[in-house]
Amino acid sequence: MAPPHFLLVTYPAQGHVNPALRFAHRLIRTTSARVTLATCLSIYHCSNILNLDNLYNLSLLTFSDGYDDGVISTTEDVQKRLLNLEHNGDKTLSEFIEANRNGDSPVACVIYTILPSWVPKLARRYHLPSVLLWIQPALAFNLYYNHSTRTNSGFFEFRNLLTLETRDLPSFLSPSNTSNTAQAVYLDLMECLKEESNVKVLVNTFDSLEPKALTAIPNIEMVAVGPLLPPDVFTKSESVRDQSSYSLWLDSKTESSVIYVSFGTMVELSKKQIEELARALIECKIPFLWVITDKSNREAKIEGEEETEIEKIAGFRHELDEIGMIVSWCSQVEVLRHKAVGCFLTHCGWSSTLESLVLGLPVVAFPMWSDQPTNAKLLEDLWRTGVRVRENEEGLVERGEIRRCFEAVMEGKSVELRENAEKWKRLAIKAGRERGLADRNMEAFVDSLFSEAEKAKDKNECLDNKSNLLN
Repeated sequence: MAPPHFLLVTYPAQGHVNPALRFAHRLIRTTSARVTLATCLSIYHCSNILNLDNLYNLSLLTFSDGYDDGVISTTEDVQKRLLNLEHNGDKTLSEFIEANRNGDSPVACVIYTILPSWVPKLARRYHLPSVLLWIQPALAFNLYYNHSTRTNSGFFEFRNLLTLETRDLPSFLSPSNTSNTAQAVYLDLMECLKEESNVKVLVNTFDSLEPKALTAIPNIEMVAVGPLLPPDVFTKSESVRDQSSYSLWLDSKTESSVIYVSFGTMVELSKKQIEELARALIECKIPFLWVITDKSNREAKIEGEEETEIEKIAGFRHELDEIGMIVSWCSQVEVLRHKAVGCFLTHCGWSSTLESLVLGLPVVAFPMWSDQPTNAKLLEDLWRTGVRVRENEEGLVERGEIRRCFEAVMEGKSVELRENAEKWKRLAIKAGRERGLADRNMEAFVDSLFSEAEKAKDKNECLDNKSNLLN
């Protein structure tokens, strides 16, 4: 019997494709399944993920979203991209399912990440099971689902979960949200799930990290399949480091003495904010490694600001270089596990959040948008591995506040935060390592999925036979 064939569809952004790829590897490793990863040419052209030819049982299917160079500069572009994503994706995936239908390996299940809500509708047309791979924390899923079903002003209330303020909500659910397109897509996805029976959601988290959030919605089975991170993250020994300039620089520093600063590939700081951060780093006089990437492919530019982030710090560059190091890229895992790094200033993207937990590193949480405020809340108040910056009335995080957080993590609260970080590191490795709980959850999910499919098939055959007898 041929192994099951999964069609895995992901939104064309690094934060979606990376966990989807890691999920595919885990699925193949634990069940010997065949996986076809479907995404857009835009992410294929602008990332380093997509040389899949030699990977066992994993293949790539691409289509155009109309922005193959990856540059999305206006809200109108985002809306057009979503329309192209649906139109071209529906056509490409339909043709793929049809072409494989009568072959040796027909598509048995469709799995999709956040945003392409047209995918489960397509799966329904072909009578295929579809499953959401939620690449954010389980708590964020609960918030979106609760918002889509609320019938009163009792907003975001869950028994036994954290008490949340407005500042803790995903930005698309905040009263100040300006991205109506993104909010509509998320809520449409929740509406789509309500039309399904026996709903399962695969979540990029682990059981001990969010036990209450994973069971907060009675009619949805959430299965923890994370942390979806590179396999070498879960090994205890340090990987062999290359002789890059930043590795050599870190080697010259004492243990836990360096602040690592990274806002990922999408988040862009305003000129005022980047100046406040630069001043805080200069005034603290703590060695730092700051990654400032090229954001030319960002989906929304800051209005009225044409300078790149590296240009915005030009006036401070000499003072910054005297204390720390600025790079355009580094291996984040390599840096976070380096003994010289004692603090991670992060935008709280979910992958970065999980990496901080798996590698046992305390954080300064500096959330910007999407699920990041919720992740920051979890880091500070539930897992207690970091401190979160507070914005002023204009939404700016001032240099004094940034310094307060640095000093708390590197000095004042360092012992408590490091002890908590070490605890979560042990639990995360236990879940994510080979043959860990995530692997076992994956195996159980696949067994359950096809057991239910067989029952449904038998039921349909029984109904067909009964109908034939009556006729």
